[in-house]
Amino acid sequence: MIINKNFKHIGLATGVVILGAAILIVLKLTSPLVASKPVVEKVWPVSTQLIKVSSFRPEIMEYGTVIAGSQADLRPLVSGRIIEVGQNYFEGSIVKKGQLLAKIDPFDYEIKLEDSKAALTEVLTRIAEAEGEIKYETKLLEITRSQLAIRKRDLERRRKLAKRGSTSRKSLDDAEIAYNDAAKNFAIRQQVTLRLNNRLNQQEASEVRARSVLKLAERNLQETFINAPFDGFLANANVSVGQRISTNDRLARLIEAKRLEVKFRLSEYEFSSLLGSEGKANKDNSQNSELIGKEVKVKWNIGIKAFSYIADIQRVGAEIDVTGGGVDVYAKLKNIDLTTPLRPGAFVQVIVPSRIYQNVAQVPDTAVVRGNLIYLIENGRVKEAIINQVRRGGGVYLDPWCQIRWKKGNNSTVSKNCKRFVG
Repeated sequence: MIINKNFKHIGLATGVVILGAAILIVLKLTSPLVASKPVVEKVWPVSTQLIKVSSFRPEIMEYGTVIAGSQADLRPLVSGRIIEVGQNYFEGSIVKKGQLLAKIDPFDYEIKLEDSKAALTEVLTRIAEAEGEIKYETKLLEITRSQLAIRKRDLERRRKLAKRGSTSRKSLDDAEIAYNDAAKNFAIRQQVTLRLNNRLNQQEASEVRARSVLKLAERNLQETFINAPFDGFLANANVSVGQRISTNDRLARLIEAKRLEVKFRLSEYEFSSLLGSEGKANKDNSQNSELIGKEVKVKWNIGIKAFSYIADIQRVGAEIDVTGGGVDVYAKLKNIDLTTPLRPGAFVQVIVPSRIYQNVAQVPDTAVVRGNLIYLIENGRVKEAIINQVRRGGGVYLDPWCQIRWKKGNNSTVSKNCKRFVG
């Protein structure tokens, strides 16, 4: 009975399997025929840009600092007590050329000036006295010379008479004594005249010295008034009335308003791109002739306002930074005056126009992969191409049109038909 029961279960399971298989076959045979769809190529939307070949002048964007191209440390040339300061003598004030900054007590220098004038008058008086004596002694010298000539002729006449025996020996001796006395007086007059001329020369030298002292005294008196030497901005103004200052003390620092410069640094690559092909300097300037005088734009952003200026490159730094390889460049700001809000120390942006590249294609750096590959579209399909960049700056590669080559395995051929690249 047990065996019959097991066979009964096996037969039931087998029947269920056979029934399922039969139903599957019937469904398969009665199902409708489905036609297969052709394989469709997948299309991807991309952003593209046209390749345009033209001349292009890229811009170099750097940052720099405004510095004082000309400034003066105002120090007094005379020492003394400050008795007055100018109305515009304070930190940050705007002063014009000739305005009074401070005044030193002139009392001592006025006394020195009067003393110098008196000394000069004394010297001039001695000169006049010496000239009068020389004039008088010159007349006496001429009289003595005339007397000497007379005594000489008398002596010669008596000598001739003595040879003929027509005169006495005493008469000849008296003539010789008279001649010697006249010669002695003439020599004395000559000596006196020479001494007076030497004294006159000494007095004239004293006059030169006295006049120099007088000029110095006049200048020292003028230097008690300290005025602005040029238009500018005043800094470090820390002197007050009653304070005593010496020639070593600084009264203030004056920054010339029309001589503000921008100091910025160019990398070696950017610096080389601004130089000529030979990199030579002109004869009149030790700097490169193509770089000096180049006009640059200067932008100063402060708060919500922005100011734009124009500057000319004046010179290049004397040394190259060995750590960063940069070159310092100085540009002078144009068309600025006392009303300009710009001050030394301001952080500004400098835009320098680079050289002109002829017949180049501009490619955004976002389209460049692996350093020198871009994807070009020709006849609706993407292909790889190699670019040979001549410059990279401002997010743009510049590539000569003839240097865009198809990449086909290990060989590259020039492509002249590519019009569009994937950006």
